[in-house]
Amino acid sequence: MGWLFTQGTSKSDIINDLVAPEENDARRWETLAHCVRGNVLWAVVEITYKQDKPRKRFIACYLLSCEKGYGWGYKSMDESMFPYYFSCPLKYLDMVPVANADWRTEVRKYHQRRNRKVEIGQKIGLVNASIPWVVITSKRPLLGTYGGMCYRIPRRMLGEVFV
Repeated sequence: MGWLFTQGTSKSDIINDLVAPEENDARRWETLAHCVRGNVLWAVVEITYKQDKPRKRFIACYLLSCEKGYGWGYKSMDESMFPYYFSCPLKYLDMVPVANADWRTEVRKYHQRRNRKVEIGQKIGLVNASIPWVVITSKRPLLGTYGGMCYRIPRRMLGEVFV
């Protein structure tokens, strides 16, 4: 599915529209929980069918973007599509049946990297970075050195600890 933009909309307009309940003759669509991480809206969505079909719950991932001079828009995905975004809150995984075990593994790894303790002097590999590793020099802010240069390190980039 592609991107959908609406002229003159703000980011909050798009978010409010995406999490609002909807209903028609066949079903009711309701957002049970949602949060925004940067430009990614995560939501737990429940669909209740009006016929004899069971309820369906899934984790929705909406990428949010702004077209300068036009407005905000979104691209929708769900867990089963393996979105390459892993900042989904861990509690959402407990609210929904598993649709993609590999994606959930990556979400858990993401949170382990973000929440783990680092120590000054540790040599840590980096993920998706132009440099391979840093030696931690400060915890707050998280700083490390490589090749005589000092870098601020986002926690999402923390990889394996070198011994």
